Amino acid sequence: MRERYLSRLFAAGVVSVLPYRDATSAQVVRAVVASYAGRAVIPELLVRWLVDEVRSAQSDLLVSQGPLTGGLTVREVEVLRRLADGCDTSRIAGELNYSERTIKKIIQDVMSRLKLRNRAHAVSYAMRVGAI
Repeated sequence: MRERYLSRLFAAGVVSVLPYRDATSAQVVRAVVASYAGRAVIPELLVRWLVDEVRSAQSDLLVSQGPLTGGLTVREVEVLRRLADGCDTSRIAGELNYSERTIKKIIQDVMSRLKLRNRAHAVSYAMRVGAI
């Protein structure tokens, strides 16, 4: 089996993989029982490949979206830091050279994505996760 198909298999729900040429009936039974119990039977070489795939996917996500601690982007942290300092929307917009509408949109996006109730909740979240 080619590596390019493995991610599709795992996405489809496969949890155990046995090399065909080395598979015995006892190993198949062991893999089925382990899979049923919530465990996986995977060759070490495949585990390493999966770890590398996850690292690569995380790296790609971080580069494309730029999240920092707590899933906040650099721009969101800048806005939340100024909110924590007591700045209002117009002052934040002036300091960051954005429109007030953009600042409101950034704050609303953070609150919606992270299911936060208000601006104070957003600031306290950023402080708890160490972003500010």
